[in-house]
Amino acid sequence: MNHKSLLMLAIGIITAFALKAQNFDMNAIEVDVKLHPEQYRELLQRFERCDTTLTPSELSTVYFGYSYTPNYVPFESFANVQEAYDSGDYTEAEKLAREGLGLNPVSLELNVLALASADHLRSTGEMGRRILEYGIRCDLIATAILNSGRGTSADSPFHVIASSDISRILNNVLGVERVIDRTKVGDIDAIKVTFPGNDRQHIIYFDTTREQKR
Repeated sequence: MNHKSLLMLAIGIITAFALKAQNFDMNAIEVDVKLHPEQYRELLQRFERCDTTLTPSELSTVYFGYSYTPNYVPFESFANVQEAYDSGDYTEAEKLAREGLGLNPVSLELNVLALASADHLRSTGEMGRRILEYGIRCDLIATAILNSGRGTSADSPFHVIASSDISRILNNVLGVERVIDRTKVGDIDAIKVTFPGNDRQHIIYFDTTREQKR
């Protein structure tokens, strides 16, 4: 099973267009994290423990609030993890991804690579437990992103704190077949895609300005 289908199974193939966007307020999240850093750390620890009782509001704070912590690195690259995975060295890829998650636990990119690598190693040691944990975290992060907007217009885009998470939402969560074009509507990324079994083109919108402003 490839890492794309694996994650789609893990999150039950969430369809963004069926979700009702929450009242998303990045400014309120910033104020909350900066005024109550200890409370944010508690929420982040619950996330790392794969606490599925986190509310939609708490998930938004966990994911987006991370960008208001000193550990946030805009345009962070995980090329070494991807290279290890692409070379078939899944043990090294899982190890590198797990180390990276110790620094940035809310990266959807890293969690997907960790999940896919662990799946290739499922017959060894404690990988079954790790697969479950990585899958839950992917689910929680994806839920936070999909709840941040409708994604169907520039006025209500999906928000991300890392542009690398866009491809994971498109491929691993929404299951697009092909990206046809990518452009800008003001500061918003507009990505034209098709879905399997349907030639109709859709445009999905993402807001990456948090990464730009850091």
